[in-house]
Formats: sequence, C-alpha cells, structure tokens
Amino acid sequence: MQKCVKFGLPTFTKKTVKVIVSASIPQEALNQLNAQLEVVLFHTENLTYQAISNHPDVFICPVQDGFLVASNFPEAAKKIFADHLIPLQSGLLPVGIAYPQSARYNAVVTEKYFIHHLKHTDPELLRIHRDKKQIHVTQSYTRCNLLALRENWFVTSDRGIEKTLMDQGLRVIYVDPTGIQLPGFDHGFFGGTCGIVDNTVFLIGNLAYHPQGGEIRLLFEKLGYNISSLYDGPLFDGGSLYFYP
Repeated sequence: MQKCVKFGLPTFTKKTVKVIVSASIPQEALNQLNAQLEVVLFHTENLTYQAISNHPDVFICPVQDGFLVASNFPEAAKKIFADHLIPLQSGLLPVGIAYPQSARYNAVVTEKYFIHHLKHTDPELLRIHRDKKQIHVTQSYTRCNLLALRENWFVTSDRGIEKTLMDQGLRVIYVDPTGIQLPGFDHGFFGGTCGIVDNTVFLIGNLAYHPQGGEIRLLFEKLGYNISSLYDGPLFDGGSLYFYP
C-alpha cells in the first residue's frame, strides 16, 4: 500500500492559517495538521447523536467574515474560537438530536452557489447568502457529501446531489462512500474527509486506500491542487476541515 505522502507543500506557514477540525480524527492526522497549521479542535456533548457530535460541518457554516454557528453552539467552543480570533455569528436555530434538525448548517458555500436542502436550512444562512444562486438538494447532509472545487467541478458521495448539480450544468464526479470510515456507521462520506485552503486539498486519509483514488487524484491535479494526505490509512469522515482566514 502506498505510504502517506504530501503531494506538494502548502504555500503558507504554521500560525498564518487556522484549521477547525474534529477532536475525533486519528491522532496521526492531528499531528500532521499541528505541524503545518494552527489547529482549532472542535468538540460537543449531548447536542446531537454521538457519531457526529464533534463534526464542525454540523454546527458551523462559512459566511463572508468567519462562520455562522448554531444557536446552541457551546460556550466552551465559542471561547476557543475567540481565543483563536475566529469571528462568529449566531444562527437562529439549534442543532438537534435527530435528523433533519441535525443538518441545519451542513451546507456547501462557494462564491456563486449556496447548496443545501433549503427547507431545512437555518433562515439566517439563507438571508446571508441570498445573493448567491441557491440550489436545493434532497440530501440535507450536503457538506458531508459534497466538496466544491474550482472551475465548477464538484465531488460527491450522493447520487441525488450528483444529478441535481449536473442538471444545473455543473461538472461532478461521484465517489462511492464504501470504505470511508465513520465510527458508529457502516461508512462516512467523501466531503467529510477533506477541506481546501489556497491550492491544497487536505485529506484525512490517503487516496491510495480508495478504489477511485487515482481518478480523484487526477481531477485534483488537473485543477491545479496539491494533495496533503494527513495519515496513512483509509479516508476518515471527520465532519470536514474548515480553514480561516
């Protein structure tokens, strides 16, 4: 099996970029992030079901300056974000124990598009992103299942999202989620394994362990991305990686 390799180093240095990441990802991946970036560990208890309780993409969503967070975002987490100088705004609704209340902030935001199950979205997100084209999908865990790339390319683990985006004239590849790790479930989803800052895709895991790894790698390289594999193992769904600034 191919070893964990960084395919091109990021152009930034530690302490210039912050990464918000689940406290539950493999320790080796955390060590790799700590060596390159300012790490903001995310953790909650008793707000939603255990498997996703530490997932940033369940509780926060990017806005123009910082992040919009759930109305029940823990005070301890607010303090951590403040200590790292990450601006927060409060949403109107809490993250709940059950679906769809657990997916209110799990949207994908790009310069042009806001993509989510629009009937389940926190209203403040819809207001803030009202000038973007809002695309409705039936998968409320949109960010878990979708990574936005440049040049209107997307990677998704959901067939419904794939069809909707293709109907919009966007370019999409589907990645089978089988084998993506998410403790407590049979599998996780591709979007939750990664995040992008500048020209680097950070992956919690190594594409060499996925049957479509070569196809995914070729797309990233075609679009001009470097790849940073954070540990030598299967892709791990940690609820996405968010970066600031």
